[in-house]
Amino acid sequence: MAAVRHCRNVLLGLALLLAPALGMAQQAISPVVFTALNSAQQAQQKGDLAQARRLLDSALEQAPAGSLELALIQQRLGYVAISAGQYEAAIGWLRKALAHDRLEPEAARQDRLNLAQLLASREEFAEAARLLEQERRQAGLNLEQTQLLVQCYSRLREYRRAIPLAEEVVRANAAADDVWYQLLVGMSYEQGDHGRAAQWQKVLLKRDPARAEHWRQLAALQSQAGEQRAAAATLRLAHEAGVGLGARDLDNLVALQVNAGAPWQAARLLEELMAQQLLPRDAAHQELLAQLWTLARDRQRAREAWAALANGSNRADHWLRVAGFQLEDGQWQELLGTLKRAQSGASAQQRQLIRQWEGYAQSALDNS
Repeated sequence: MAAVRHCRNVLLGLALLLAPALGMAQQAISPVVFTALNSAQQAQQKGDLAQARRLLDSALEQAPAGSLELALIQQRLGYVAISAGQYEAAIGWLRKALAHDRLEPEAARQDRLNLAQLLASREEFAEAARLLEQERRQAGLNLEQTQLLVQCYSRLREYRRAIPLAEEVVRANAAADDVWYQLLVGMSYEQGDHGRAAQWQKVLLKRDPARAEHWRQLAALQSQAGEQRAAAATLRLAHEAGVGLGARDLDNLVALQVNAGAPWQAARLLEELMAQQLLPRDAAHQELLAQLWTLARDRQRAREAWAALANGSNRADHWLRVAGFQLEDGQWQELLGTLKRAQSGASAQQRQLIRQWEGYAQSALDNS
């Protein structure tokens, strides 16, 4: 569904609201490293990122492997890289700082959350989702962080995980942007849950009932969920509301079911649209209905549809369709009567077929 791809791209713009973690650890660190970190922080705040890096690089050489000092220096290098827009380098430094497992829990949590945002901005969604899910289980996420996790799962096509979280987002924020409801529609559709998608589409419709696309989309989802009567009722309401849905829009909805390989659903929808006078019961639509019932292998409805069409058009090809059913069912007397009606206006090829079928019918009657 194109909408879900569009929503993914829009939502990623919410990420990367990063702020350096400026607090120092409570544990004792060497005065040399403390001075370097403090001076680097001041240089960063002044915008002198080159000086901040020089100070940190110098301190890096003196920090023991696996130490708290080393973790703090790498952490600060990560935030200097963020300030410089060097996100790949920032990811590398924050990963190293966290790997030591020496930072205070609160600082480490903030670093992991920021790292997740950086990873998402670089489309490394699997690792970003892992970090966010870890933090969600341990201490929960705020609304913005939950939104980021939804985006990650959506991009990974893990809709089973993304949908409940996206529902949390819209429940927590009544003024949530339409893009979140569009995302819920799109993800539910991609998961194959057309009924759920239709329910979220109704929310969009209530928000902007003058938009024809919302009515069209709702009817399409209801139709794909097998709710043909509801789809037709939606289109009837759109018509009564003065929303500009023309015959072409309705025909396209029927074609949508055909293209999806659901001729029975297409036939039911077309039947409902004609019953509610949203589409004319003209020869073209009646013939389409007969063809759809035939494709759906609903013999009874197909036969009735072809018979109604033939009685109205008196065309040879329509009568021959009826005759085909009678031939299959061995209704020889009825077949002869139908073939007689098919002779008017028949082509040479059709007359040849009529004579052949008349021979079958007459032979069958003579031997009965």
